[in-house]
Amino acid sequence: MDSTRRAPQDSIGTLYQGHHHWLLGWLRRRLNCPHHAADVAQDTFIRVLTAGSYVAPREPRAFLATVARRLLIDNGRRQRLEQAYREELERCAEHMEQAPSPEQILQAIQVLESIDRALARMKPRVRETFILRHLDGLAQDEIARLHGVSVKTVQKDLIDALLACDTAMTGAV
Repeated sequence: MDSTRRAPQDSIGTLYQGHHHWLLGWLRRRLNCPHHAADVAQDTFIRVLTAGSYVAPREPRAFLATVARRLLIDNGRRQRLEQAYREELERCAEHMEQAPSPEQILQAIQVLESIDRALARMKPRVRETFILRHLDGLAQDEIARLHGVSVKTVQKDLIDALLACDTAMTGAV
């Protein structure tokens, strides 16, 4: 067979035709909302399309379920981030003479989403180190003990995470 041509069963279209209905049902059972399930199913195939060169998975349903689960995690993280930002805005608004404009709120949410995407792309240990330090307030030596690494490694991970967040923020502004 010519290596430049794909077998028909190896196309994204075939994956969609063969498994979209199954994925939609799988998501409906988990989300209890047919509209949200349809959105996530479409987003799943968009993620597959935009991921780069496509190689047909050996287990298509497991593959699609994994992509869909990751999207649900990303969506949940984004919703929690937005909710935390709104709550913080409400607390700050009580002490402000003027509340932030809708444009300022949108810009802040976009920056937070960029940071969230940057965190999602980090190596797991780097991401967890950043979260433990900056959200949970753990000291570097505590993080080093948790991960079984040196304090120098924790410091390097924090620098890597901060540089990634800084790059994400400058790209979002």
